[in-house]
Amino acid sequence: MQSKSFNGAKTRKPCFEGTCEAMDKLGIPRDSKWRALILFMRSIRDYDIYSDDQKRKMQELVVDILKKGDLTEERFMTASQRCEEILAAKWREKLERSLADMASAIAHSKEMILKRKGDLQLLEVSTLTQVSSGNNLDEMLESIRGGFQDVIRYMEQDAKDLERLSRTDALTGLANRRAFEEELSQAVERAKKGGATLCVLMADVDHFKKFNDEYGHIIGDQALSAVASVIRECQRQLEEEGTTVFASRFGGEEFTVICETKDSNGDESVLLAEMIRKRVEAYNFVIRNLDGGIMHTGVKLTISLGVACLDPAWKDSLPLRLLNAADEALYQAKQTGRNKVVAR
Repeated sequence: MQSKSFNGAKTRKPCFEGTCEAMDKLGIPRDSKWRALILFMRSIRDYDIYSDDQKRKMQELVVDILKKGDLTEERFMTASQRCEEILAAKWREKLERSLADMASAIAHSKEMILKRKGDLQLLEVSTLTQVSSGNNLDEMLESIRGGFQDVIRYMEQDAKDLERLSRTDALTGLANRRAFEEELSQAVERAKKGGATLCVLMADVDHFKKFNDEYGHIIGDQALSAVASVIRECQRQLEEEGTTVFASRFGGEEFTVICETKDSNGDESVLLAEMIRKRVEAYNFVIRNLDGGIMHTGVKLTISLGVACLDPAWKDSLPLRLLNAADEALYQAKQTGRNKVVAR
């Protein structure tokens, strides 16, 4: 069996102890792909990059081929595949270990997220043993892919939750001042484009400092939460009628409401303010101690509100102008007796 060297001289390819003779006896042509495969497998034992176990398995495969003499195309494909598996075994083992480590890290991340979210039931069914180094490689990859998707989904939900919390007043559950200011800017832009009439309500609980001095700040917080509930109920009622309402706690005992109405003069906003005022006035506050026991019933509070609508004559700083106008109307309501609505 001849081949050319780099300088053009004729050289003989190496043959191995008995291997070529065995192939000659089997009638394997010298230019056959079977002969090339067998010689390649036989040469593996001379390379240090392969382990003793790989070399042993490869030689066993060579012996098996020569012994059975099955030289069909099907047998060739099977032998080639087995050869590939033997050669890739070391790297596959390392890959599987790395994938198992990755899968374990993903599972640990899922566990921490689920524990933090308090979703213990989901944590129970999310097992850490679904991925192990003994699993099929394709199954491991599928598990890792699913794990990544779970972690990404949890992180996206966390981001949404954090965004929602950053825009929510912790005490009342209404939107906070930051969310109000962002919403007001967007509402102004909508109004400038010819949308609904835009009005802002600013409300302040009357004599709230006196209330806090008498009952304490913890009870005061209960009262603010109750006022927020009244505002939320009024908001829900108008939204069911097709009016866009955005309620928030502006700070302390002050609340703000953005109202986008279909009427041209802002009458709906004034009606909303009156609805809030009357319901707060009629509300019988129940004061409880830290253990939930009732300390006082029938406690009354009132609220003053100022209403202002966007003026087409304003040219700049529209959100600030609108908020200032509502604040001035609120100041007038408080200066003229409280528990009333003043519209500008």
